[in-house]
Amino acid sequence: MTEVPNRRKLIAAVGALASVIGFAAPACKDQAGRQAQHQPATLRIGVSVGQMAAADPQTGLRQVTQNQSVEGLVKIGEDGRATAWLAQGWDFTPDGRTLKMHLRPDLTFHDGTPVSAPVVAHLLETQLPAFMGPTFADVESITASGPTEINVRLRQRSPFVLEALELQLRSPGSAKAGTGPFEPAGPASPTDLKANDHYYLGRPAIDRLTVNTFPSARAAWAEMLRNNLDMLYEVSTDSLDSLERSNQIQIFNYLRHYQYTLIFNTQQAALRSPAVRQALSQSIDRDAFVRDALGGHGVASSGPIWPGHWAVGPDLGKFGFEPQKAAKVLSGRPLHFTCLVPPDYERIALIVKHQLDQVSVAMDVKEMPPDKILEAMARREFDAVLFDAISAPSLFRPFLWWHSKSTSNSAGFASPAVDNALDRIRHAGSDDEYRAGVAAFQRATIEDPPAIFLAWSERARAVSKRFVVTETTAGRDILSQLRLWTPAAAAKGRAN
Repeated sequence: MTEVPNRRKLIAAVGALASVIGFAAPACKDQAGRQAQHQPATLRIGVSVGQMAAADPQTGLRQVTQNQSVEGLVKIGEDGRATAWLAQGWDFTPDGRTLKMHLRPDLTFHDGTPVSAPVVAHLLETQLPAFMGPTFADVESITASGPTEINVRLRQRSPFVLEALELQLRSPGSAKAGTGPFEPAGPASPTDLKANDHYYLGRPAIDRLTVNTFPSARAAWAEMLRNNLDMLYEVSTDSLDSLERSNQIQIFNYLRHYQYTLIFNTQQAALRSPAVRQALSQSIDRDAFVRDALGGHGVASSGPIWPGHWAVGPDLGKFGFEPQKAAKVLSGRPLHFTCLVPPDYERIALIVKHQLDQVSVAMDVKEMPPDKILEAMARREFDAVLFDAISAPSLFRPFLWWHSKSTSNSAGFASPAVDNALDRIRHAGSDDEYRAGVAAFQRATIEDPPAIFLAWSERARAVSKRFVVTETTAGRDILSQLRLWTPAAAAKGRAN
């Protein structure tokens, strides 16, 4: 008779234990999720030396990191329109002669300096002249009006002034601090960034970014396969197919704001004639260039204007492939010139050379370091140069390249028709006037080409699946949303 009560006690004890375990399991799971969520996360980024735009690798590395630590009043969208950034909005007076910028309230630089209207007005006064070049002549004055209001008084209407406010701002003084979601971990570590705890859009989920260089993309890729890297900053088109086969790595393609451009020295006797340069441009099959030189990873250029720009209409003229017409112009005048190319561009240049061979034009390819090429251009001691030049997404960028009065016009190109068209864009008073200026600019560069515009290059970012990447608009760079990325462990912890 005593066995029944004892059995009941045992069943009750087991039930109580099961109840305890049942309640404890979710608690342990929640605790594990919180630990995963709050565990410091570092994103280790690898960059190959060949991807550095500057001759000095350290300078190139700083360019990689500053896009996460330094910001401007506006950013230019993929359609070429200015969008709010440090400025939460703006408006023009009815006469278009005053641009009123409205700062976000309570902004600070990483060093604690307030991002106030007086500070920003001073920074613009001192830094805009060099950034804007000749277009700064349109600015009459820059003044603060209260703690968050800045008035940019113009001598005449100038859309380029707004576009130029993408200028990245740093605090005054020696610190030169930015405002971005990440900040330098220390003055001696320009390639080691930590999360900005006080970022106005919210602290990033990633705590630290470290950037290291490798002799080649292949070497960086090998380190990523060993789990010693979390991201490859850029993946070359040659490597895309092999990388896409890894099930531990995510590939994100994007179209860069750079296009491969063969720039002429129009002061050279053989290249002085617009008809000759036009024929050279007509000799290039750009679709074949994208296929053969870029492995299909790019968009054929239709001219100097970003294809996604809002002012590009369906009836905009294009640089066509007309080899018979080109051969007729070039016949009877043997043309032989040398094209300077940076390292790693020789194969691309040889594709152009092969196409020009078809119209009996001889182009020699000469590899030189980027700094030496720039020196040769400054001295006008070159025939042609091939590299990918930043030309988008705003029209302000092509203005700097091709207006005769621009200090960035390193090739010395000069064309009254091109200047007139660019000035029409620069002083447009409406969208319709802006579009008309863009159409005129395209026509002028077709008739008097400063270069052969080849293709907009596509690149990819490779990211380990240890991180959940916030998707962006198709074709846009995922790094624009880096602050929203999360470690996969933290995301899984939240889901559980």
